[in-house]
Amino acid sequence: MAAGMHDHLRAVVIDDQLNMRKAVVRILEKSGSFIIEDFPNSREAISWLKIHSADIVITDIYMPQGDGFDILSFVRNRTMQNDIPVLFISGEATKEDIVKSVDLGVSDYILKPFESHDLVQKVMSLIEKYKNPPENIKKLRNAEHLYLTEKYQEAKKEFLQLINSGKPSAQALIGMAHIEIKLGNVTSALNYINQGIKINGMYFPAFSTAADLLISLKRKEEAIPYLVQELKINGKQPYRRIILADIYLELNNPGCKDLALGQMKIALHDSPSDEVVLLKFADIMKIMGNFEKSVHYCMKARRQNPTSTKSIMQLANMYISEGKSAKAISLFSDLIIKNTNQFDIFLCRAKIYEKMDENEKAMSDLNKIPISAPALRIEVLKAKGRIFAKMNKLPDAIAACEEVANMEPTADNLARVGLLFIRMKNYRSALGWYEQSTIMEPNHSKYIYNLGCCYEALRDKTKAIQCYEKSLKLDPKARETIVALSRIKGTALPGNVTRQKSSKVPQKAS
Repeated sequence: MAAGMHDHLRAVVIDDQLNMRKAVVRILEKSGSFIIEDFPNSREAISWLKIHSADIVITDIYMPQGDGFDILSFVRNRTMQNDIPVLFISGEATKEDIVKSVDLGVSDYILKPFESHDLVQKVMSLIEKYKNPPENIKKLRNAEHLYLTEKYQEAKKEFLQLINSGKPSAQALIGMAHIEIKLGNVTSALNYINQGIKINGMYFPAFSTAADLLISLKRKEEAIPYLVQELKINGKQPYRRIILADIYLELNNPGCKDLALGQMKIALHDSPSDEVVLLKFADIMKIMGNFEKSVHYCMKARRQNPTSTKSIMQLANMYISEGKSAKAISLFSDLIIKNTNQFDIFLCRAKIYEKMDENEKAMSDLNKIPISAPALRIEVLKAKGRIFAKMNKLPDAIAACEEVANMEPTADNLARVGLLFIRMKNYRSALGWYEQSTIMEPNHSKYIYNLGCCYEALRDKTKAIQCYEKSLKLDPKARETIVALSRIKGTALPGNVTRQKSSKVPQKAS
């Protein structure tokens, strides 16, 4: 294939070895056909692929933070653009790896070392095959590309043309369902999903789309049959099994614990060294009343992932729940004795002290963590903010939380500062922080309620009512919002609310 035959092809290159990654990038750039995104691990690549379109993925198999199989599984299991070429590059692929990659749907593989022209030829061959499908597939891919580039109305027109062509595919119907979800048309989305299932009862993205939509709507029990069917068709998805297990546990019906345990046994069989799976299994064991096995799986997770603190934190929390606080602390103290520079362990112990309300000890551990440990800086500041707030040292808490918000300006971090200012009755300052947080998350009922409290304290009755009404629309059962709205409007409370303790009126702003 002549270089430049396809303009603006987008390739994603993943390799933890910088020299190899840059070499592949240079080879592709010389062909003149590619815009290239490169990543050192599969986690960063997957985050990018969730919201961007690509024409080919070229990935190493063995990497420390998520391997090539994770990338391949993600691409093949997603709803849209799940047929883009995925090329494996490896210098040590075993026969078992090759068989596994074929089962997961790899497009091809090339072994290191390789010649530049061999790589380009293989990549171009895969792209040529991908770019020249039947006309209906070409239209479907164009619609999916429009969706992924957030051109929802244009994508909707393309999907509708495919659906109205006489022989709509399940993939087109599910694509249309995703458009309707983005546009807020939930009922229509569910109709398209069910049409897709009727056409192809083995198209698992239809079931996963329905399950995710119902879970987002807090209709989790309705999501169960869709999740079950998805996993019957596409079983090796341990994280989806964790979601199903969690729903079973939330239902708290007779037999649900056993159903949850059944899902986790399958997940553990499929991913016996996965930290998330091991710790979830430990959690299930504790819920089932088997504390010893719960400890066993926490320790197994620690052995499999010795640089992670998740397992030891979960184990410590378990000991606290059993009234064994001293044992929880000793877990971290023993590690610190072995290596006093384990600053992440100091952070973990501080969190345990915080949970035990030993705030001075928690702060002492946090102060031992130097600013020169940037990876822990945000978590340290968050912990200090919480502890200062518990100790009623609100100016210190605000200073810590403001620094967090500047470093990581999420809606939650912004709202946390606003809440501290409300506690200080400085409603004017709180207003600014909540205005920012509600811009970032316009449908968060609690943020909007607190924004209304600020307006009410600042004597802006009209804006306060608007906020309370919007918050109540998002969460109709929120008692504090019902009380606030009745108070500011001067109307009577519903009978079931008046019997409960009423909210306090916000005081005059600072």
